[in-house]
Amino acid sequence: MKITITLFCTFIAIVTLVTTDGHANNSVQSEMSHAIGGVVMAGGITWAVDRYYPEYRENRGMIGFGVSTVAIFAEQGVECALHGNAWGQLLDATSHMIGSAIGAWVTDRYILSPVVTNSSAKGQYIGMELRGSF
Repeated sequence: MKITITLFCTFIAIVTLVTTDGHANNSVQSEMSHAIGGVVMAGGITWAVDRYYPEYRENRGMIGFGVSTVAIFAEQGVECALHGNAWGQLLDATSHMIGSAIGAWVTDRYILSPVVTNSSAKGQYIGMELRGSF
């Protein structure tokens, strides 16, 4: 079920990117779309790290946030070099970064199963997972 939701959100994001004309403005709707894109992208990367790179599970949230944020800042830097409007590009990247933080955190803490964490201050600890049928 978790994989299906992630794939569906990724599909919607790709279709939206391909079918829209790409002329955005600095409206609330435009910035919300960048934030939602950040949620989906960071959540997907966090899931991929958990699934395919189990040796990095302990830091999967930070990896998802970092890769998503670096990618959007690089993309917006190219857009700024090609079309100008540095303020608009920075606003878009910041909105995406905020969405990335939310997506990586929610995916790491609530969607994926907790992992055993080693900490020098706290020792070894693990979270709790509750499941129920409706």
